Amino acid sequence: MMEDDETDDIGTTKEIQFRFRRFRAPAERIYANRHVFRLKVPPSPIQCWLPSWTPQLVRSWLERLLPEWFLPTSVILKERNPEKADNYENEIGTYLHLRSLQGTHIPRLFGEVAVYPHAQRRYQMSRRPIPAILLENVEGVPVHNLSTEELGDPRLLEELQGIYNLLTEKGVVHGDPRLHNFLRVDNRIVAIDFEFSYPLPSDITNKDELETLKIEIEKRGRKAEEPESDPCSGLILFINGSQVREGVGTDLWSSGTTTHVERRDDGGPVYPAGSAT
Repeated sequence: MMEDDETDDIGTTKEIQFRFRRFRAPAERIYANRHVFRLKVPPSPIQCWLPSWTPQLVRSWLERLLPEWFLPTSVILKERNPEKADNYENEIGTYLHLRSLQGTHIPRLFGEVAVYPHAQRRYQMSRRPIPAILLENVEGVPVHNLSTEELGDPRLLEELQGIYNLLTEKGVVHGDPRLHNFLRVDNRIVAIDFEFSYPLPSDITNKDELETLKIEIEKRGRKAEEPESDPCSGLILFINGSQVREGVGTDLWSSGTTTHVERRDDGGPVYPAGSAT
């Protein structure tokens, strides 16, 4: 069954085959150098047909049985990078292993899909689909984007400690401890991007990764506390040929300032009328 949806102006359109459903969805690239997109999924016929008074128990059963027909309106599409196929397979395996954390502490994995190219190239016999996964679009703020005040909140470290404790209990090391790989959602942390995950025991533990994040947070805090640089630093002023202020150097701005405070010995302007400036 094929569903059509017009392309809008936020990016491109992806043609998706997800189990028994095939549809087109507008896609917005999230990262310039990565194969990650945010899809705007059109409503499925089953969603439109299913009465609103359907018991929640029945609806939940149908969603588990036929996830392709009950996708939310916004999902994340991660295409396999041909140069990093192992990372793609590793991420799928990690999500399946952490199934019990999906939807709360990590994004929900809806399943694996095939992405078909829009146009077939000349002399090309067929269009081979690109493997990809559909993930929950978590509405949260990357820790990297939190304010200085929020980064200094002790509860943030407790929340990060909590997600790492859960990963340790499941025998998984996240593998990519960077602040933008952790989203703050209400009073919890959601971990994303498991391409580099690996099982415990290992030489590097989640405790080590948490320390890495703490160091990064401390660096951000110290940087925010540094006083702003003086725009006049490095300025050298001369009045009537005498130096009245000295710094480490001059820039274009300070040179312009120097020009306006200089005076000629005869009392005339530095740049007489008609001179080129």
